[in-house]
Amino acid sequence: MKGYRAHLQSAVAASAAPYGYTLTIWTSGAVATHARGIPTAWEALLFLLGAVLGFGVTAAVAYGRPTEIFASRQHGFVRLWGAFHLLSVGLAIAGVALVVEIFDSSIVWLLVGLIATTTYLMTIAAQFTLADTAGR
Repeated sequence: MKGYRAHLQSAVAASAAPYGYTLTIWTSGAVATHARGIPTAWEALLFLLGAVLGFGVTAAVAYGRPTEIFASRQHGFVRLWGAFHLLSVGLAIAGVALVVEIFDSSIVWLLVGLIATTTYLMTIAAQFTLADTAGR
């Protein structure tokens, strides 16, 4: 049973950020779809572009240089409470809700992807930092 628990811990740790980002994208898209209706193919591409831009901008801030973005690094573990996504996903949803109220054009889809991605990544990094600091 000890081996199973170690593998379960690995699975939870490896899934924490992707799980939160999945929640972010899905719920942000749902908020935007509720406000704007089903996106056209063009609007879906704008959403994709916004999410990719958000990831790229956040990665550039994190690594400083584009060549460093994909460099493999060893990271310490993240304490479990840092992986709860209420704050990170909640702030992303709030940002998206604000964007869909302010903008009334197809550009909203670009902004939804951008806002959801950058808000989630920056907030989860802060949560992980606080969890790591509190655990010491």
